[in-house]
Amino acid sequence: MPAAEGLRSLLRSVPTAVRRDYVASLVVQWFVLGTGLVLFHLVAQRGSVGGFAYYQIARGAVSTLQPVLMLGLGLGLQRYLPHTEHTTRRLGRRAFYLEAALVAVTGAAAVGAGDRLAELLGLPGGRPAVTAIVIMLGGTCLCTVALSALRGNHQVIDAYLTYGLGLGLMPLVAFVAADRIEDFLIIQGVGAAAIGLWGTLVVRRPGVPQGDGFLEPTIKTLVAYGVRRMPGEWALPTLYTFPTFAMAVTMPGGPQAGYVGFTTSAVTLICSLFAMLTPVLLPRLSRLFHRAGADAGVRRLLTALPLVAGVLATAPALVIFVCAPALVREFLGDEFSGAIPVLRLGVVAAIPLAMFYAARPTMETLLEATFLSRLLLACLLLEVVATWIGTAFVAPPHAAVLGLIAAATALGCDAVGLTSRALRRSRR
Repeated sequence: MPAAEGLRSLLRSVPTAVRRDYVASLVVQWFVLGTGLVLFHLVAQRGSVGGFAYYQIARGAVSTLQPVLMLGLGLGLQRYLPHTEHTTRRLGRRAFYLEAALVAVTGAAAVGAGDRLAELLGLPGGRPAVTAIVIMLGGTCLCTVALSALRGNHQVIDAYLTYGLGLGLMPLVAFVAADRIEDFLIIQGVGAAAIGLWGTLVVRRPGVPQGDGFLEPTIKTLVAYGVRRMPGEWALPTLYTFPTFAMAVTMPGGPQAGYVGFTTSAVTLICSLFAMLTPVLLPRLSRLFHRAGADAGVRRLLTALPLVAGVLATAPALVIFVCAPALVREFLGDEFSGAIPVLRLGVVAAIPLAMFYAARPTMETLLEATFLSRLLLACLLLEVVATWIGTAFVAPPHAAVLGLIAAATALGCDAVGLTSRALRRSRR
């Protein structure tokens, strides 16, 4: 069966509701990503290179710390909330309250050590800058918990509203309402938290009978499930944010952190389409490989899918590489010309990362979660070591993105090999 025909066959076999939800999820995700790109431009115009670097450090802190601070509650809610009958609303609210307590305790500790943390991150604002980042982080975590509860309960429209309003529209509103970067982050965090509270309150009881003798999951069940998967959930976004933090520490107060952060955001934008394959394909593949006689054409397609994703990702990466001077000049401004060589080099990482995202649904289905977490942690370690070695030969910003490329290449190549081997073993 040709690959193209196999792809069409697989897509036709996906239920219409699933395809519709995928398209809607992709539209909302691109709205959130699009507002993020608009904010890059607005922050660069208002704050120049210094304010832009500060904003990139704040975004990096949120992406890095959010998986740790959430204790895997997002995964647990999506995994276990569909298995509730009488405790759906109570479980969703308890998860929100637990996250609020974690945010409050961790935030208070971070603010108390604000001056030291600001010095470590290369932020000139001291404790007020750290406080603003902590509020933004807390609001994002609370909004994400509500989003996960709504997704787990199959409240699709409410989930889209929570995601789009809390993480897409609210940052734009905050930027318009604030004059300083710190105020912008604070309003954004408070607004996201408020929308997260609304999302939690509208979680409703599904009323789906679970059968006699069914033990409904508890908050302990959610935490136990999520903590086991937290290392991998933390390592993956940290692959993107480590280069920014490396620049913030190595060259504090300089614009290089902003250059590197803009580059990793471009990589994220390219990979976003392939990342959406996991929520679409994972449920179907889970059913497919837990029964005998899986279609051989589907196996061949899944084996080839990572390579196809790498080829498809090459096109936008090449466009960004060629158009980097115009993109930086028109999007950020002439004073950001130092970002051009960093962007051209770093965008290469999108190709192997696209391969990983295309292979991830199969690996999540056929491999143990702890194995995938170990792989992501190993690639993160490789990134750190490669960056450290690279600083002896090239400028720090180039070393940072070279570390990302090294980790992405290892992750993409391993994903191709592991997917192929897992599919062969599943035949037995």
